[in-house]
Amino acid sequence: MDKEELYYQILNLGIKEKKIRNLNEKLDVIINKYYGRNIPFNPYLNSKNKLIRLIIEGEFPTVGKWNSIAEEEGYLSHISLEYITEKNWKELKKHLTNEIKNILLE
Repeated sequence: MDKEELYYQILNLGIKEKKIRNLNEKLDVIINKYYGRNIPFNPYLNSKNKLIRLIIEGEFPTVGKWNSIAEEEGYLSHISLEYITEKNWKELKKHLTNEIKNILLE
């Protein structure tokens, strides 16, 4: 069962959006734990890691530039990343930048 199908079934059962988000966060933790060991098989983590590398190098790409990189190197498109993270491109940049800062402060 994929994430979209899960959302569809949850919504049809009448579960509130807050509970869906909590469930989604728990699923993300489980998925990240699994794919943390198998990174080559997780397109989202591969794409996220590439964006993080670009931020560290000081060059967060525009939507057009990212889509070119994604197509050439096999990453997810910007629209896929926005859908998965439920953030627009600007919010995603801010989120990843904060994630980097938090890692550096640990």
